[in-house]
Amino acid sequence: MRRYRRLGIAFAIAAAVVPAALPGTAARATPPPPAPQPAQQHAGQHRVPRNFDEIDCEGPAEDRISSDDLNNSGSDHSDLPRRAAAPWAPAKWPKNIPDLDDAKRELGELKVRAFDSKGFERKKFGGSSCWVLHGPDKCSTRELALKAQSDIAVTTQGRCKVVSGRWHSAYDNTTLVNPLRVDIDHIVPLRVAWGSGGRNWPDYKRRAFANDLSASPQLIAVSTWSNREKGDKGPDKWLPKGYECLYSRAWIGVKDYYGLSVTQAEKRKLRQVLAGCKK
Repeated sequence: MRRYRRLGIAFAIAAAVVPAALPGTAARATPPPPAPQPAQQHAGQHRVPRNFDEIDCEGPAEDRISSDDLNNSGSDHSDLPRRAAAPWAPAKWPKNIPDLDDAKRELGELKVRAFDSKGFERKKFGGSSCWVLHGPDKCSTRELALKAQSDIAVTTQGRCKVVSGRWHSAYDNTTLVNPLRVDIDHIVPLRVAWGSGGRNWPDYKRRAFANDLSASPQLIAVSTWSNREKGDKGPDKWLPKGYECLYSRAWIGVKDYYGLSVTQAEKRKLRQVLAGCKK
């Protein structure tokens, strides 16, 4: 089992930097960007405090990737083959999520250690940019996740920038059509990963973790306000209402895949949730 995980992690690391064309990369005609959704759709969304580092990686600011990061995002892998673009099809999240029995087993195998996020900085999971760039079009992880997880074919500005689509936010059961209202959330926040063993990883593995589009159920499109409500909390402090079982299984799957530890409180809460889940 551990041998396969090591192989899987190696694949994930390569996937985060190897150029790859994901569904929806073809250019499309670009209508004017959709008008912002009315504020009444989610009362009080602007009152949520900006209390965690990952918020700076969402919305328009994520496009500001420096030339240094562009050069470092895959230059050492330029000789690897590139896949041809595939027709668009929705990518049902989550991928590679453990079933209930596997989640219980994996949770039992996770090491219990005290959490310590001292020394955490967002840039340690990707440099000065928020996301790596992929493929010949140099689309960011965020844009590829928006394309892949939209329920309909997205409209893009150029070959990368998503300006419209339709996303279901499982954290609060809302439907969104404006990508400015969508965050790509890390199921296991970067600060949590750092304090659970990620501080000991080499830089390339932290970058792969932050940009994992397919190896584990790490990235999910959700509403901006629900993501800000979650912040960098663990499942012992925050769970999406009505989505506790799938979220907990995904959380365990990510931690197992990357060999991260759990706290006593975290493990106790996850066991409690799984005990009430149906197969």
